Amino acid sequence: MFVLKKILAAFAMPPGLFTLLLFLSAFFLRRKKVYLAARLNLVLGVIVWVLSLVPLSDFLVRGLESDLPHPRVEEADVVIVLSGYGERMGPGIQLQKRLGVPILFSGYIGLKHSASDRENFYQALESAGVPRDLALVETQSRDTFENLRQARNICRRRGFRRPVIVSSAFHGKRILLTLRKLSFPADLYPVDFEVIGRTVRYTWRSALPEAQALLGCSTALNEYLGLLFYRIVY
Repeated sequence: MFVLKKILAAFAMPPGLFTLLLFLSAFFLRRKKVYLAARLNLVLGVIVWVLSLVPLSDFLVRGLESDLPHPRVEEADVVIVLSGYGERMGPGIQLQKRLGVPILFSGYIGLKHSASDRENFYQALESAGVPRDLALVETQSRDTFENLRQARNICRRRGFRRPVIVSSAFHGKRILLTLRKLSFPADLYPVDFEVIGRTVRYTWRSALPEAQALLGCSTALNEYLGLLFYRIVY
C-alpha cells in the first residue's frame, strides 16, 4: 500500500500528471490509428518523465558545480554579491563581516526606482551587522555579464584590486568565463551548492517524476544554454 500510494501520488500531480495524460492520449490515438500523433505524444511523455527524474537533475547540476576553484579570500579588499538574496546574500554578509571590507551588491535592479526599498535594504544590512558606509548597491545591470561589467567599473573607480565574487555554485562556470572576457581579476567564492558535498542515495522512488527535479533540470539546462550563448557571443 505504501508503494502504491507513492506511485499514485507521483502521477496525480504535475509533472507526473502530464506524463500520464500524454501516455493515455498516445494509447487512444493509436487505437484510432492516428499513429503519428500517438508516437509524438508517447515521445513527449517520455521526455517529460525523464526531465522529472532526480538522478538526471543531480547529474546536470553536478556538472555545473564541479571543478570550481577554492579561492583564498583573506586578502580580498571587497566582497561582491551578484543579484540574489537568501542563497547568496547571507554567505556574502558572513564573508564581509569576517573580512571587514566593503561589500558591493551588483544587479539589484529591483531597488532602482524605490527610495524606500533601498532604505529598507540598508536597514536590513545594518541589522545584520554591515555598516552603511561599507555597503554599496548597484541597480543598473540586468544579467550576469552586466553585473560583472558594472562591478568591474566600480572596483576600478574605487581602487579595489582584490575583489571576491559571491554567487551560486551552479552559476560559477559562466561567471569565470565572463571574468576572463572582461579582463576582471576577481576570485569566485561559490556558495549554495545543491549536489556537490551532499550524500546522494537513489531508491525506486527516484524513478518517479518529481516537480523539484523538473525545476532542477530546467535551471541546469538554462545555465548550459547560457554558457553556450556566452561562448558564441562574448
